[in-house]
Amino acid sequence: MKHIIHLLAAGAVLALPACSKPAASGDAAATEAVKSDKSLGDVIGGDGQLKTLAASLKSTGLDGVFTGKGDYTVLAPTDAAFTALGDKAAELTAPDQKAALAAVLRSHVVPGMLTTADIGKAIDANGGKPISMRTMGTGSVKFARSGAGLTVTADDGATANLSGEGMSASNGAVLPLDAVLKKL
Repeated sequence: MKHIIHLLAAGAVLALPACSKPAASGDAAATEAVKSDKSLGDVIGGDGQLKTLAASLKSTGLDGVFTGKGDYTVLAPTDAAFTALGDKAAELTAPDQKAALAAVLRSHVVPGMLTTADIGKAIDANGGKPISMRTMGTGSVKFARSGAGLTVTADDGATANLSGEGMSASNGAVLPLDAVLKKL
């Protein structure tokens, strides 16, 4: 039975790339999925709630990845999420911690352009059960419903809520999070 559940979850994850296409005209998700002409780097850098993330991407050199052609979804901790880490945020973003910071940031990126509607549809297709996706880091994240919203949980158990509206870019999407997906 456990193997069947894993196969169903895998099928739901495989279906996600097909969900990245804009929805039918008039659908609320359609406007969320339409790509803009700005790159992910521009969208993140231009958002007043993502200044710490933008600075962290720049300091680690990962910002260049988000100006290229590949589609990515950035699970973007807001400035408030970094602030909630307290002293641990200062330690993580210290100049001598670039490798550790880069590893944390890669665990906040999944391949392909996903909207919250796409993730919700994949969860629905999986019978309401959580779905997992590999990150660009060494692990995976699990998306689940929590009331009317969505949560994302990292392999180490760190959990965040998808907060605010997602933003589309020419090469992916940015989904704001209310926490950093790493237990520090």
